[in-house]
Amino acid sequence: MMLDKEGNHHLFNLIDRDHLNLIILKLGRRRLYCWLVIFCSGCILAGNVFAQAPKPYTINELITIALESSPQVLAARDQSKAIKGQLSTARAIPNPEFEVGTGQQRSATGPLTVGNVSSWSVTQPLDMPYTRFPRVNAAEANFRSAEATRIAFEIETISKVQQRFYELMRREAEAKATEEDMSLTKQIRDRMQLRYDVGETARFELIRVQTEFLNAQIAAESGKLRVEQARSQLRQVVGHMLPATYSVVSEQPKVETLPPLNILLGEIQAQSPELQKAKADVEATESRLSFEKNSRLPRIAFKASQYNDPNFTDRLYGLQISIPIWDFKGGQVAEAEANASKAKNQFNAQSQSLDQQIETAYKLYQIATYQVKVLDQEVVQLAASAQRIAEVSYRYGERGMLEYLDAQRTFRAARNDLIKARFDLASVVTEIQRLRASPQWLAKIEGGMQ
Repeated sequence: MMLDKEGNHHLFNLIDRDHLNLIILKLGRRRLYCWLVIFCSGCILAGNVFAQAPKPYTINELITIALESSPQVLAARDQSKAIKGQLSTARAIPNPEFEVGTGQQRSATGPLTVGNVSSWSVTQPLDMPYTRFPRVNAAEANFRSAEATRIAFEIETISKVQQRFYELMRREAEAKATEEDMSLTKQIRDRMQLRYDVGETARFELIRVQTEFLNAQIAAESGKLRVEQARSQLRQVVGHMLPATYSVVSEQPKVETLPPLNILLGEIQAQSPELQKAKADVEATESRLSFEKNSRLPRIAFKASQYNDPNFTDRLYGLQISIPIWDFKGGQVAEAEANASKAKNQFNAQSQSLDQQIETAYKLYQIATYQVKVLDQEVVQLAASAQRIAEVSYRYGERGMLEYLDAQRTFRAARNDLIKARFDLASVVTEIQRLRASPQWLAKIEGGMQ
């Protein structure tokens, strides 16, 4: 096949063009593969970052963790299980006693029949009602006391977690406020520095603003440290199952309207676990006293026996009676009487103490409620208005920097008082809920036990 020069040149161009397209295609594929590898690696790294991000905990989740990991709560639950085992023991029927014997009969002096002999006997102690009922009643009362102790520990744990949680919320709110104060004070300092540089203000005002900025900076750093301290205290209450780098979902304290004082006193008498425990202890000691007194009565057991020898078979039936002649249970009865009197006195003291605690907490609740209302609706608003007026007056030259700083300081003090009053109110409400054994808290406890 003959080709001219132009045909050869055209053919070579086609070959070079195809080769060049193939090279470009390969380079495009390699570049595409590189981009895909980079994209996949970025997705994996982003997934790891999101997977390692700590999950924020709500207050209910913190309470659940604390109830499942608190050593005191777990010990109280184990004690309740142990007392329940003692209740089963108290309800048990006494076991019978069996006796079996065998041997040989031989004549030593006369012509008696020689052979094997055997005997057996069974003794069944009778659980008399005058000792059984007090024993079972005492065990049931001890079980109710253990259950009340468990509930009291769990309610105390919920109260501590809630107190520390709101303490953390308070410190975070204060830290945020101090950061805002520092930012605002820094802006004022910078503006004052410019005015001083151009000779529009005296050095005294600049020094005063710089001092305010340093105080705001110290307050901001102190606020950060208080936040870390509150986080550590919350983790200490919840338990070390909570990660060290945990975060929480911010939640403002809920303002609850409590019932009147007389209703709260009635609720304490009816459902306070501490009072229920004291009442169960009184019932247990009284049942124990009745048991010790009734133990003076004879203990009776039914007995049957049989004796077999080569000539006769003897069967015997009868009662075995234990009569307290030498030991008349005098020491046991005196100890039980003293324990019963002690339990009654402790119950009365616990009742009076709870009444005094709820009355004191209710007065603090009224004071804190009034403070929050006045600060929120009047004091903070007036202080904010005064600050705005002072700022506008300062910008127009009607007031000096010192008056503006005084107005700003007054607003900060009022705002900090409002933050403190709100969380003091939440703390008082939490304490009242602990004393009254709030139904919501009891529902959480029962839900966690299921």
